[in-house]
Amino acid sequence: MKIFLTGGTDGIGLSALKTLLTSGHQLYVTYRNSKKLEKIKSSLRVFYENKKLSFFECDLAEPEDIDKTIAAIKKLNIKFDCLINNAGAILFKKSFNSMGIEKVFATNHLGPFYLTNSFLKENFINRGGRIINVGSSAHQSAVLDFNNLDSSNSRSWYERYSRSKLCNLLFTLELSKKTSNENIQVNCVHPGIVNTNIAQEHKGILQFIIKLVLNFKGISPAEGADTLVYLATNDTAGNLSGKYFIKRKQAVPSKEALKHDVAVRLWQESIKILDRFFS
Repeated sequence: MKIFLTGGTDGIGLSALKTLLTSGHQLYVTYRNSKKLEKIKSSLRVFYENKKLSFFECDLAEPEDIDKTIAAIKKLNIKFDCLINNAGAILFKKSFNSMGIEKVFATNHLGPFYLTNSFLKENFINRGGRIINVGSSAHQSAVLDFNNLDSSNSRSWYERYSRSKLCNLLFTLELSKKTSNENIQVNCVHPGIVNTNIAQEHKGILQFIIKLVLNFKGISPAEGADTLVYLATNDTAGNLSGKYFIKRKQAVPSKEALKHDVAVRLWQESIKILDRFFS
């Protein structure tokens, strides 16, 4: 399989990358951090030199970066069997992308939304292919505010994050309907509470508390990547679409995540945001 994976240089993305490579798949991976990239190229030199592993510099929070990636793929004339929208962010300090959009929303929803629709527009995904969105159980507490869709007015880092994860579920729901005629399956996965370095940019008591929780309750990145890899490669999973998975099993998302009218409006509003900058 040819698989496009966003955010494959750290955490569950890196674990999924290694598992998929050793299973014989060909990986195309986005990255932001050049230092991490060089380490990965060194540790996976055999795959990189044999052209089983390729990289694209792309910050999912920046639509212009996505445009450059799409242009690079067009030149290579590649079609993929699977797109994995894994790149994500948890930011305790509010920040914004170059378009003035709150960065957690831009990274976790708007970027994957734009990337995926660009893939479909350019016919980059084979019939019978798969799209996997990495969500989170954090969506359970969230309700979208369409007067403040990017949550830029919210003071709570968790509210900003949980709303972006609700967007992942709603996007999956609507996208699965739009791709049914192309026989492309779309699913969402909650990887679990994974012990990664997500708190590294925030110093102080909050960082200490989060690290304590992750050390006590967190699973390894390899365990977190397991269901993601399963959805990408398992034959049975390839027959399902519009579903939410935890530990390789279908799970029930929040009632809010199943509201068709909310999913449709999120799609429409996301298009409007992008049109403001690309019209």
